[in-house]
Amino acid sequence: MAAQQQLLALMSSLYDLSLIAVVNSLDLKVPALERISKLPELPRNLLIDVYELMSKREDLKDTLLEELSNLDVFNCLVHYTSERGQLLRIVAALMASNKPLPRRLSDAYVGRFGLPQMPQVEAQMPQVEAQMPQAETQMPPQTEAVNIEQADDDKLAKQPSQLKFKYEYDDIAIPSCSNNSYSAATELAKVQQQQQQQQLEPLSPQDGLAIDLGLRLGSFLSEAGWMQESISVLSCLNERLKQMKPFKNQLVTRLDCLQRLLYAESSHCNFKLAQQTFAELMGLNPVINERVPCPLIAMVYTQISSMFFARNEYHNSHLWSVKALHYLEMTAPSRVCIDVLRQAAKACVVKRDFSRANLLICQAVRRARETFGPNHQKYGDALLDYGFFLLNVDSVYQSVNVYKEALTVRRGIFGNMNFHVAIAHEDLSYAYYVHEYSTGDFSCAQDHVDKAVNIMKNLVPSNHLMLASAKRVKALLLEEIALDKIADGMDEEDLLLQSEELHNFALQLSLEVFGEVNVQTAKHYGNLGRLYQTMNRFDEAERMHQKAIKIKTHLLGPYDYEVGLSIGHLASLYNYQMKKFRQAEDLYLRSIDISLRLFGRTYSGLEYDYLGLCHVYETLHEFEKYLRYAHILETWQLLRGQNLTQNSSYPAIEEDFTIEQVKTKFFNMKSHKNEEASGSTSSEEPSNN
Repeated sequence: MAAQQQLLALMSSLYDLSLIAVVNSLDLKVPALERISKLPELPRNLLIDVYELMSKREDLKDTLLEELSNLDVFNCLVHYTSERGQLLRIVAALMASNKPLPRRLSDAYVGRFGLPQMPQVEAQMPQVEAQMPQAETQMPPQTEAVNIEQADDDKLAKQPSQLKFKYEYDDIAIPSCSNNSYSAATELAKVQQQQQQQQLEPLSPQDGLAIDLGLRLGSFLSEAGWMQESISVLSCLNERLKQMKPFKNQLVTRLDCLQRLLYAESSHCNFKLAQQTFAELMGLNPVINERVPCPLIAMVYTQISSMFFARNEYHNSHLWSVKALHYLEMTAPSRVCIDVLRQAAKACVVKRDFSRANLLICQAVRRARETFGPNHQKYGDALLDYGFFLLNVDSVYQSVNVYKEALTVRRGIFGNMNFHVAIAHEDLSYAYYVHEYSTGDFSCAQDHVDKAVNIMKNLVPSNHLMLASAKRVKALLLEEIALDKIADGMDEEDLLLQSEELHNFALQLSLEVFGEVNVQTAKHYGNLGRLYQTMNRFDEAERMHQKAIKIKTHLLGPYDYEVGLSIGHLASLYNYQMKKFRQAEDLYLRSIDISLRLFGRTYSGLEYDYLGLCHVYETLHEFEKYLRYAHILETWQLLRGQNLTQNSSYPAIEEDFTIEQVKTKFFNMKSHKNEEASGSTSSEEPSNN
């Protein structure tokens, strides 16, 4: 055994030395240029190793950029899925040296496969509003076998969907992609479709390459964090698909392209384009039939849910995520299972359905680690969503640790100057901000938010929502740092003015993109309210808090966490600054009621409300009430101390379930309404940072 290990080590060493020798021989001299031109003739596993070694040599990066900008070369590598991580690292190394490979690739694709002077053809689809369809929604019928080779898209419109579901967990029927009941009419229709299918002209080699490379390149670019370039490629492919004559699997190809495009557009916060893509998907939804694989339907619905989530339309996001779960089956690829579970978990978090969220996200994290390993992007993605869950269930310390691991994974893949890395920095910064709120040491939070802002400034326009989001977190930190310095007798008005400028920037952009009646806009009003309270601009603070409460209550209902948060802030203003003690008392009691409904007696935020009530009753000389809440506060402190010794209010689910078991558990869990009736939680909405 020892001899065998020594032989393997020697072979590995010889291979590495050979690679180094090859790369060292590459320079700009004529003989080397000839060798460089022949590199693509190497087997893919050797070629990608050579390219990765070249990416570590600054003097060879321009040469490598030219090599990889060749679509034929890149097409060869992007098919080599087992070494996807290597290709991502190569792109990251080039981008770190300002070698714009993603832009070169997207431009090359559009230049090669774009259709110039293409006539504007209006898609034949119904008018679709931005709102979610009614709860009773048409769903594709299911049959025994998914055979995507059978495709006659002219016939699809003649097969309307018949199956409908209401999304109430207590009485919902869980559809299956396997159904053994076939009618003679169904069999006859399949035979007719096959006959008509045979009459379709095959795709031209150019169209076939445009589809295959477009889907792979578009997805790779979004996976690598270059969303705008991904949008360019997938939009080009989508327009080309709409101009093609009918071909085998046309519906499947269109759906696949559109769901990948919707992901890139939503992730990049380009909601105008995302709405157009959503409308195209809705135009195709009525003609989806058994020839569309269930995993693809699940991904389409997951991306729609993700779009609504990014737009802060949480009810719609939740409904679409439930639809996606219906179409998730045991045979689905691991990536699909993980992505569907992740998005459904986030949608449950913002609906305050923590038990279901815990089930889904734990399964997603477990599957990602076991399938792809601890250094894979999919595992980092799942960790980021797990951190979001933990932060929202008041397990802040655990959330910080999970976010730190997620950031480490992403930086290991993408380097420092990357869209995905900036998001991880921002999420970790906010978790640190919440965790260190009581200590006043915001150095870690400030370090990560500065990195997030600097990365975004280099990657997106100055008026981009993602930059505004990072600036919002920075504004929160500046305000707290200023408060601590003011308490120490220092004049920090400049910090407060900087914070106001950042908050106003985020607010104006939110108004432009989302409008007045949106959760994100309401959050910005609330942040300004807190800031104006600090700046002794009490009337303005009151107006901001009242706006936030009105919008949040309208959108989320009266018992949501976000509503309680704004109510507590207004109570603090009335109590400590404006001396409106009776109004403060009423607001504190409402805030406490919401917190108890959602989180129980150990929730960290209850401390501020209990302290506020004690101050109100002491000021009003209502000592009996004061003593009552002083005792409640002492009990809270004891319970809180016990709770901190536990890992989480929602411990990680270690057991590995099959997809069918996950779905059964999900749909059989106690309904929201029953939980709310028992006073343990609320069926209302969100609190992402």
